Amino acid sequence: MIAYRHILAVVDTRSSTQDALHKALILVDKTHAKLTLLEVTPKNTLLSRLTHSSSSINPFVIHKKSIEQYRAQGIKIESKTRLNNSVSKAILEELEQEQYDLVILNYKHHHPLFHEFSFADEWRLLRQSDVAVMLVGANEWRENGHILTAIETDDASHQHLTFNQRLLDETEHIANLLSSDIHLVNCFLEQNISMAIKPPKVKHHRLNNQSSHWINLVDSAKSHQIESSHLHLEEGLPDHIIPNMAEKYGANIVILGAGEHHGLFSQFKGHTSEHIIDQLNCDIFAIKPASS
Repeated sequence: MIAYRHILAVVDTRSSTQDALHKALILVDKTHAKLTLLEVTPKNTLLSRLTHSSSSINPFVIHKKSIEQYRAQGIKIESKTRLNNSVSKAILEELEQEQYDLVILNYKHHHPLFHEFSFADEWRLLRQSDVAVMLVGANEWRENGHILTAIETDDASHQHLTFNQRLLDETEHIANLLSSDIHLVNCFLEQNISMAIKPPKVKHHRLNNQSSHWINLVDSAKSHQIESSHLHLEEGLPDHIIPNMAEKYGANIVILGAGEHHGLFSQFKGHTSEHIIDQLNCDIFAIKPASS
């Protein structure tokens, strides 16, 4: 389980809202973790001067009062600046220099066409970092809200079951910190049934498949006392089901597994996982296996 001893929040010099800073302060207030605020400044090139200097905002000045209030409560907060034209590369450099438990940064949604021609800076971080990453927006974390966690139950390997347990442990921890309840969602797809199978057997196969997923989902939730009404088994692709469920229950955060060999972020070809996040209107918490 994440100890939350040291959190890295990336400040956005082109935004006055500073969602990552705001939510990092909430977490350090509840966990008493040390907080490092990282400002990424583009290197001094003609392009960076044209695109950055005219609109840059000093977040440390704007939010100085809030930061000082938390410091007065005994919370350790320090500020750093890194020169880099890539936010993800700057974060990865910082992660090599210091030990962090969590990275929090603002997330900007991308048009579906973006994924066909480019690769978001945040995705490089998700795929290359060994540290949990939280992508946040302007939506406030509501008291007595909901945390939605997506898990897979069709892999019975020890590695995967251990990772599922890690996801559930982290979910319970963050839900307790934010006074939220937990919803679990599992997506399943019918297997490609051969035309040689007679039609009456197709329905029987579907029921067996669905029952197996449900039994595994219930079994996964046993140790965390999650109400059966908060367990959701849905037939369909994750990039359709997860955003719909998050919207239906007004989730504060969706928790996903990232980086596991058989996990959500590697199971599907192309940009399926990117599409999931770009369809979510809430914050995303991407958790890595402990052995990453």
